[in-house]
Amino acid sequence: MEEFARGNISPDVGSIPKGSHYERTMKIVCETEDRLVAELDDELKEVFRKHIDAQSEATLTTEIDRFIYGYRLGVLMTIEVFKGRDDAIFGGKDS
Repeated sequence: MEEFARGNISPDVGSIPKGSHYERTMKIVCETEDRLVAELDDELKEVFRKHIDAQSEATLTTEIDRFIYGYRLGVLMTIEVFKGRDDAIFGGKDS
């Protein structure tokens, strides 16, 4: 599941819709980062890059944990729907 959450296993590569909130937000992130980097000396650029890398890693770790939790919660909810039903795919009269 972690590889799926990281995007290493993907059934479909989606695209970001033009004009979406996400696209606008990412444009702001890129523009502000470029402006900050342009103002920094080499030493501070390195510190800033390390900060960005660490923040990205922390965000990815959180997203993976949320994905796995959500997936497991969804499976548990699905199991609950079929729990005790004789016509469920597994455990029915004809299985």
